[in-house]
Amino acid sequence: MGSVNGTLRVAALSIFLIGWQATCAADGGLDPGFGSGGKVMTDFNNSTDIANAVAVQADGKFVVVGTTYTNNDYTGEDFAIARYNANGTLDTSFGVQGKVKTDFPGLAAVASSVLIQPDGKIVVAGGAFPLFTFLGNFEIARYNPDGSLDTSFGNGGIVTTHFPGGQGSYAFALALQPDGKIVAAGTHFVSFSSDASSNTDFALARYSPDGTLDVSFGSGGLVTTDFNGHNDDAFAILIQPDGRLVAVGSATTLNTYVDFAAARFLPDGGLDASFGTGGRVRTDFGLGGFDQARSAVLQPDGKIVAVGTTISPSGAMQRFALVRYTANGRLDRTFHRDGRQTIDFSSCCQSAYKVLLQSDGKIVAVGYPNSESSDSDFLLARVNAKGSLDASFGTGGKVRTSFGNLNGGANGAALQADGKVIAVGFQALATGFPDIAVARYLNSATSMAANEQAPPEAEATDEDSE
Repeated sequence: MGSVNGTLRVAALSIFLIGWQATCAADGGLDPGFGSGGKVMTDFNNSTDIANAVAVQADGKFVVVGTTYTNNDYTGEDFAIARYNANGTLDTSFGVQGKVKTDFPGLAAVASSVLIQPDGKIVVAGGAFPLFTFLGNFEIARYNPDGSLDTSFGNGGIVTTHFPGGQGSYAFALALQPDGKIVAAGTHFVSFSSDASSNTDFALARYSPDGTLDVSFGSGGLVTTDFNGHNDDAFAILIQPDGRLVAVGSATTLNTYVDFAAARFLPDGGLDASFGTGGRVRTDFGLGGFDQARSAVLQPDGKIVAVGTTISPSGAMQRFALVRYTANGRLDRTFHRDGRQTIDFSSCCQSAYKVLLQSDGKIVAVGYPNSESSDSDFLLARVNAKGSLDASFGTGGKVRTSFGNLNGGANGAALQADGKVIAVGFQALATGFPDIAVARYLNSATSMAANEQAPPEAEATDEDSE
């Protein structure tokens, strides 16, 4: 009898383990082969360390960028770059034990975007500015594969770009053209203030491979775009196969409502009149509040997916917001009925900061609820190609990951070639300053390759409601 009970117990345990393994292996589960249970924390020097973006190398290593500073001294704020091996350990062949800091003397410096060139060089963009302002300049730095600054680029590896006729600028996004030219996008602070008179514009700069401004683009390599005389900010830049550029962000109206905004440019920097209205598109989520796109991705069929946040006028509701546009800049009515989708994790202050496109056409949005409390966690959501939540991902299409009881969150993400999702951000610690936080998630779909095509969909013909 004992042996029978023992056999039953073993069988029950086997069934439990199989079920547990299947759960762990489901899309959206933390990858147990990465770091400690799927998570990694990185400190630079008993400092405040925040990651904003990540890029994956061809060899499976990945580079994380952000900012680091000590003792709340923002004038000592530096670009922070770390490279990790595929298993989450720091790559000690990079910089000093896997980490690099780049100082901009006397200025606060924040890195917001990173890309890997085919030759393995690493390009990082952000800004450096006086204390407590963003009124500095675009800063682009390029690093050799070992983490040293590439002295063949700009001035000792750094390019500083000033936009004339304003108070400053900041680069939020990077993209690499097939010809090796680098495009940066962000904000030009024309006249920046805390009242309704403030005016900022989309700002784009294009650089030759050596870091010099490409004078064939816009005016001396620079382009600024205004939507309505108020605050307009570009947070993402996309390069189409035909060389046209799409910048995505937000635009403010006369009555201070903020909408998703996109503009498309010809290869020479001129606005593309075939996109939206005169090259521009704005999208409101119907609440008359604050709607801001923070990331975008281009589908192989030419459609554009943008993600960010939507906030009601009272501030009582703030959710992930997703939009898909047709190739001509109209809302894609095949995506969640009217081209728009919102996702709620039952927390306040939810924003998506990065969007990823899988090879099967599914879309992953990554962000966090900026509640500064224990529910401020990494948030991931996956939707099907038609915009509905994908129940095969996490719980009902959503994943929440906590690194601790204090506030943290995901600012950036990337897809590995095998489809796994790397999300990066920060986590506050009771014992000290916030550290860079990285999590990797299991995922059965591969990343979108340039020669893959998303499932065909009917082209929407309805006019954009904006």
